[in-house]
Formats: sequence, C-alpha cells, structure tokens
Amino acid sequence: MCSLSVAVSKNILHADSSRDPLLKSSLYNIEQYSSGPILRVQHLVEDSRNLSTCEAVGEGLHRAEVGVTSSITVKLDPMRTQDFHQFFFSVLAVGEDYIFAGNPQHVDKNSTHVSFTFVPSLPGEYELYVEEIISIPPWQKQVSGSPFRLIVRGHELDTDDLKVQTDNLPSCQTISREDPSWVEGAWMTRKLTGKKHGVLRSGWVFQPKRCSFDTFTTDDIEIASHSKVPKTIAILGSSTERGIFLSLVDLALHKHEKRNLSKSDLSKCWGFVEFRLGNLHFIYQDFRVERAQDIYESGRSKGVNITCHNEKKAEEGSIFFRDALKFLEETLFGPRLWPDIIFVASPIKQLRLLLGKIPPSWNGTIYPVRNFKSKRHEFYNADGLLESQKEAKASLSLDPRVDVLDGFTLSTGMRHATESSPFITMANHFHRWCNELNGEMLVCGNPTEMVAQFLLGQVIAPKGKDVWMRSIDYRNREKLWTTTRTIRVCHDCPATLLPFHIKSKPDLNCYDSREGLHVSLKQNYKVWDGSPCPEECMKTKPVDKVYTQSGSADVRQCTVL
Repeated sequence: MCSLSVAVSKNILHADSSRDPLLKSSLYNIEQYSSGPILRVQHLVEDSRNLSTCEAVGEGLHRAEVGVTSSITVKLDPMRTQDFHQFFFSVLAVGEDYIFAGNPQHVDKNSTHVSFTFVPSLPGEYELYVEEIISIPPWQKQVSGSPFRLIVRGHELDTDDLKVQTDNLPSCQTISREDPSWVEGAWMTRKLTGKKHGVLRSGWVFQPKRCSFDTFTTDDIEIASHSKVPKTIAILGSSTERGIFLSLVDLALHKHEKRNLSKSDLSKCWGFVEFRLGNLHFIYQDFRVERAQDIYESGRSKGVNITCHNEKKAEEGSIFFRDALKFLEETLFGPRLWPDIIFVASPIKQLRLLLGKIPPSWNGTIYPVRNFKSKRHEFYNADGLLESQKEAKASLSLDPRVDVLDGFTLSTGMRHATESSPFITMANHFHRWCNELNGEMLVCGNPTEMVAQFLLGQVIAPKGKDVWMRSIDYRNREKLWTTTRTIRVCHDCPATLLPFHIKSKPDLNCYDSREGLHVSLKQNYKVWDGSPCPEECMKTKPVDKVYTQSGSADVRQCTVL
C-alpha cells in the first residue's frame, strides 16, 4: 500500500524525485506525516476521577454494532432536579485509533434523564467516557462506571480497504457545503486513513463521511508561497480563534525559524498581527463582536449604556461595533489586504452588518463560525447545538459568499484535548504551546490545526491538492529550493486586553527577517488610551470583576442620558 501511494504521487507530479530535491523533500514529508509517533490524547487524570451522583444505564454502555443506533440514558440525581438546567453531560467513545462522540437527545424541562445515541462505524474495543461537565471546579465528574468497556461488533476491519475509501473521497474544499452536516465524521489516526490527503502532524485527522481533508506540509506551503497570485487568510475572533492563526504560522515555518514563536509578537496579541511568507499572508485581529449585543440592525445602539473596566469605558455596543465595521472598511478591505478567506467568530445579528461593509466586488469566502468552542456548555445540549447549526444554515441565505463550517462537530471528538486536557470546559482553547517532533511542532491542538489545514486547502488548492500539484511549474524549481526566504511580521498589540477595543486602522510596527521570528519587545507595547469612564459611573459600585490573561478589572455599568 505504501509503495502504491508513493508511485501515485510521482505520477501526479510528472517528475522523478531522485533528481528533484524539491519533490524529494515533499514526498519525504508525506512519508514523515504518514509514519512515526502518534501523539496520544490524555483522557483521564486523578483530578478528573471525581464521581457524579448521576447514573448511566443502557445496553449501549457495553455493547454496540457497526451501523446500528445504540443508546444510553443518564438518570439525574433526584436530589438535584431543581437545577436541571445546570446538568450537562459528555459521552465519548475512545479507541486506540478512532474516537467518536455520543449525540444528546432533546429533553423537556421536567425530564429526570437525558439520552444519548451513537452509530459506530468501526468495530473494536472502546473506552466509553460518560462525564458530567461543570462550569466550576472540579470541572467534570465521572458517572459511576466510567470509562465503560464498550465492544462494537461488526465485520472484521480491513484497514487497507478503509484507506482506499478515504483516498477515493473528494477533497473537502471541493464539495458542496450548503448544510452543516457535511462535516459529520470522526477522528482517526494514520493507521486507518490513506496517504493521498494526508494527516495532521500529530498523526490524527478528522475524517468526514463525505470527503477527506487535504493536509499541507511545510514544504507544500513553501511552494505555495511562490504563487504569482497573493493569497490571504484572515482570522477574526478571540484567543480561541487565534489558535488557528498560530497553527498556520507553525505549519509554515521551519524549525529554526519558529524557535521564538511562543515569545514572539504573534503569540498573544490583543490587537492586530500579520505574517507574510512570500505571497502567502496570514492575519489575526482580536474581534470580539459577540460582546457587542446592544445594537440595532442599522448598527446603532438602543441607548447610551456604558460599561467601564476600571477607569475606562469598554464595549459600548454601538461604538465598539462601529469600530469593527470601520476595521473592515479601512483595513481589511482597504487598499492593501483584501483577504481570500475570512474566518470570523460572529453571531448572525452582527454578521448581517459585517456583510454590509464587504465590497460587492469581493469574491472570497467568509466562514462565520460561532460554535468552535469547548467551554460553551450549551453545545453539549441537543437544543443548544441544534440552535447553533440552524443559525449557521440561516447565515447561508445572507450572502452567496458565506460558507458553513460546523466547528463543534469537527472538534467535539477532541474535547479531552483542550489546553487544560483532559478537562473539557476548564479552558477556552483547543490549542496549547508544546515542543513535539523534535521541535517541528510548537502549537499543539488537533481541532485548530485541522481548521488551519482546511483554510489552506481553500486558498492553495481550491480544486483539490492533487490538481494543485499537477499545476505546479517546476521549471524554476532549483532556484525556488536554493533561495533564502524572508518572512515579514507586522503588529499593533496593546499591553492589555482591557478595555476591549478594535482599531479601525492599526498603527503597524513591522520587520523582515531571514533568520526567523524575533522575540517580542513587549515593553514597547502601549496601553489602549480609550475613553475615560464617566464621572457619574465611577461613583457607582462595581457590579462584577472580569478576569483575563492580562489581569483583572472592576466592571461598572450605567446609563448616561
């Protein structure tokens, strides 16, 4: 099977890898990602062994059959039914090379139980984790008996046949994505998937039922950076989405170039940062428009409601969102950028207004992905997840340039692999700093890297990686391989996250480097000037305290006439 895959790759590229150093390296990376260690997920630690007072029952706890719906029921603690709305559960089946999640079923407010169903695709032995997830310590508890030993019966698994099936599926960026269900699937390791589309550096990949995600190595990205046409990916969101941006950079850089990644200006920017390698351009803007709820469809606020963080005004709905709209007009779609792909964490109400500021002549794609979250409890509830999927589907009717990616469905199998692994809702991030594969991988996070790979496929190989590889002009390959490359980094990063703000035009500080990323000079970062909190508001008592990675702040709220 391995020799067949390599032979096909050589045929695709119409070249002999023994005489072409560029092609040889590309094939080497395909083999590298298709062999070597598989980075395993931590599913249980001593602190996550606390027992829930709820009970799990049902045949699906121990026995299931491939292709047949199985179910389990979690009975709620009768002494706690008065706070039923605070009950959230996770059902996750973990095999050595295959992970899938149980789906919560609808319950009414008077229910004393919640059911989960799942349809296994592969036979084998699994650990079935049934956990109660909580928003405060101890964060999650095991239902008595968890993890259960689940045996899934079916025809003996033919891994070679399974690999052929995944190879024969179309590239995900080439199929119709008019419904969130296109991304339904499960996580598997390279032992079960073919080599045509590749896997993540960790050895895992998310495998939808309808398509296969193309993956791109550092050398693939190097080739793409020499494209005659510039390609730009813009990530707009919070620190959760920043993980996608960091995965893009981590994938693009060689080991010696990224040794300072965690100490660079890219690592934790609460403003605007951009990275350029040749004609590939990655952008991140802190863009927490979910916080701007107090807006009309016209973009005007319902009233002059003031929120203050310490002595400065913060997140006035209309003003904060006005600056977000100006950022689109003056920076993202100013004379310099014009991205090909926009990935934005935005509810549909804000999305309507954002789309109004995108020029009609723009022919890119926007992904308004709101549910790429591990910490949001409502997504572990059938109604909450369904509502987010309905909103995603409704967004398609707003503009033909809107596309759908169900972030929760893609990421949910890796819910134990958050920054606070194995705690599901303790951290906001799917990504974390690491040092794996002898320094080749500094940003770990299968969901963030999977999304990054999908976005790369959109801009590099919209017709599929195999078509892209056939289109590469190798006549100048020796020059391409020997040229010393330069990276460019620009940023405008404030010294603190609070007060929340968006600059319509970032004041950029840039550098070019042939050695790699520079260590950040954070002492030069400035605190956002903002506007002072009104005197009458400062006289009121704080109503809350907000905690962020840059510190805490007293929250005051008042209405100014």
